[in-house]
Formats: sequence, C-alpha cells, structure tokens
Amino acid sequence: MRVCVTGGTGFIGQYLIRDYAKEYDFVVPVRNNSNIEKWNTSAEYRECDFSVDSLKGIFKNCDVVIHLAAKGMPKKKEALRMEDYTHNIECAAHVFEACKELGIKNIICTSTKAVWGQVYPDETKFLKEYDIPNPDDEYGVSKLCVETLAHFYQHTYGMNITLFRIAEVCGIDLTRGMLNPFWSVVLNAVIEKRVVPIYGKGIAGRDLIYVKDVARALVLGIEKKKAGIYNIGAGYITTNIEIAKMFCDIFNDKAGIEFHPEKEEWGTTVCMDTKKARDELGYKALYNLRDIVLDIKEEYRKYNR
Repeated sequence: MRVCVTGGTGFIGQYLIRDYAKEYDFVVPVRNNSNIEKWNTSAEYRECDFSVDSLKGIFKNCDVVIHLAAKGMPKKKEALRMEDYTHNIECAAHVFEACKELGIKNIICTSTKAVWGQVYPDETKFLKEYDIPNPDDEYGVSKLCVETLAHFYQHTYGMNITLFRIAEVCGIDLTRGMLNPFWSVVLNAVIEKRVVPIYGKGIAGRDLIYVKDVARALVLGIEKKKAGIYNIGAGYITTNIEIAKMFCDIFNDKAGIEFHPEKEEWGTTVCMDTKKARDELGYKALYNLRDIVLDIKEEYRKYNR
C-alpha cells in the first residue's frame, strides 16, 4: 500500500516511517530535498511547494494520505505569529483539495487537545470527542479550523477523513533530540547525574502519549478507514514529579530532586476519554511512564552513538 505522509520528516512522522517501512510504501513531500540522506529510510522523498498542483503530483497513485505537517506551538507565548497558524489552515486545505481532485478518499489528519484550551483548572476533566471546543491560543484555533475543513470535505465530497485529537506527545526527536522543554531539562540532569529541578510543587500534570503509540494509532487509522474524530491519549494524568522520579530511577541518578516553589509550574487537568478509539479502532496506549522512559533511554543511546 502506497502512503503519502506530509510532515514525514517531523517528530511523529519520523517514527511512523522508520518503524513501519516494511508494511507500507511511504512517499514524503519535502520543501527541500537536499538533506534527505540524513533521514536514512526507505521512503521516497520528493520536493514540493505544497500548492495543490504540487501535492497532486506527489499524491498520484497513493492509497492513503496522512497529513501531519503543521506549524507547532512556540515555546514562548510572545513568539506566537498568526501567519504560522494561517499556514496550518491553508496547508490542510491544499491537501484536502488535492485528494478531492485525484479521487483519494482515505485521509488521516492530526489535530490536538489544544482545541479545548485550558478550560478546566480545578478538576480532572475527561473530555469526549463531542465536548465543545474552546481554544485559547492561535494554534488551537488553527487546528479547529482544520477540523472544520475536514468535516466540509467529508460531507460535501464523500471523503473518508479520520481526525486524531492527540494529547501531549513525548519522546526523542530522531534528528534533534528531546523537544519538550521540561523533559529536556530532566533528561539532561539525569544524564549528567545532577539534581533535577522541579518548579512549584511538581503536582501539575498532563495526559501523555508516547510518540510510538501515536505512530501505531496512525497505522490503525490506515487499516480501519473510519471517518470521524478520535481522541488519542493515555486517558490519565501524569504529574511532573512522577516524571522526574521515573527518570531518576531509570537513569540511576542519585542526586535527587530539588523544588523551586517560587517558580510557576505548568500542567493541565484536561484528560482525554479514549473509549471511542478503543472500541472502534482497537487503540490503547501500550507505553506506561516506565516503558516510555526506558525506551527514551534506548532511543537516546542510538541517537548519540
């Protein structure tokens, strides 16, 4: 089966293409193919300006299109640029239009928990797919617009579009190392056998999903061909202190943890209800926190050898 993956050189796409290269014939549109040797995969990388016509040339003869390409959330709030998020909308529109014109019916598109914003600060809230979105930043707005576009193309043109709302993804980027700032701080500390700094009380948390579980969910999307929105997460909150303690244990860092109560910790009580994905796709997160950190240790070893 020939599968096109936009964003195939990004965080999630790298794992999908590396780990499932034997099962699928992957093609990846890239804006600049001068550095494709660094990906070291069997995928076909083709230069593309992401216009409708350019995408059509690459999508031709593909059975499924997986749309991962997007501008992500900047690390600093002040760095937000609206043009990045209008890009997300335009890019998705071009992908959907190219598929429509080629008659490609099966599309998988990733969205995010950010479509709900941080709207439940005082209690753990298990959000279902039908809960009303309420994004509170440009990234969440852009992804909600992409979801709306997907619904339009699905209902107007009979396209089969699977939308995955993904929780906070963690793991080692295969070309850049650890991406999440908090996880990077913890990882660097335990590797150097230093004290792990924890802001606040360490009780802030997040619904974590390991990048390999996300890649496996995408494969389930390819196989099941189910239209609609699906939550992809762990279904429970993991706190910052739990993450730090697990890293210290797995990496045998005896220096311990140091709290900085004067600094603000970040987290959320928003948790994804994944029952629909479990019932209809057979999805379940296979990696718990210990499995995640053990695998991060192994991927870090391979990344730095």
